[in-house]
This record gives sequence, structure tokens and C-alpha cells, in this order.
Amino acid sequence: MKRALLLIFIFLFTFPIESIAQGRLVPDKKSQQANKPLKVKSSKQAAKIAKSRFGGKVLKVSKSKSSYRVKLIKTNGQIITVTVNAKTGKVRGG
Repeated sequence: MKRALLLIFIFLFTFPIESIAQGRLVPDKKSQQANKPLKVKSSKQAAKIAKSRFGGKVLKVSKSKSSYRVKLIKTNGQIITVTVNAKTGKVRGG
């Protein structure tokens, strides 16, 4: 009897309550990712991240669904566009 109660106790604290309530024993990754807070919360923050990585001056920042596009002009006159992922803060491009 004690063993069965221990197994039930472990089961309840291993799986998220909402997964059990919805009838899923294994939580899906999509719902876990949706609940994660964004690392980059504003265009100003995205511009700061891109500028710290590449230098230069920020010309324009535009927001898409899950990322920011930052256009920079570097000190040598080269214009680059980079993408800052809003969820992870990772920078691509350059």
C-alpha cells in the first residue's frame, strides 16, 4: 500500500498538472515553448544586442512574428541586416 502511494506521489509531481488535466501523460514541446518568456522584449533591446555584436549605428529595427530585423551601418560604411530571435536572443546574419 505504501509503495503504491509513493508511486502515485512521484507520478503527480513528475508530470505537469495541466498535462494530466488535459489527458496527456507526456507534455508536448509546443506548450512548453509557448509558456517561456521572451528574452528580447523590445526593438530597443534587439538594437542594443545587434549593435554590441557588430558595432556601428542602428538605422532601422522591424518586428516580425518571432524576431527582430536590425539594419546597421558599420564604421567602414558597410550596411548589414541581422536577425535577432525574440525567444532566444540569438543573432543571425551580418
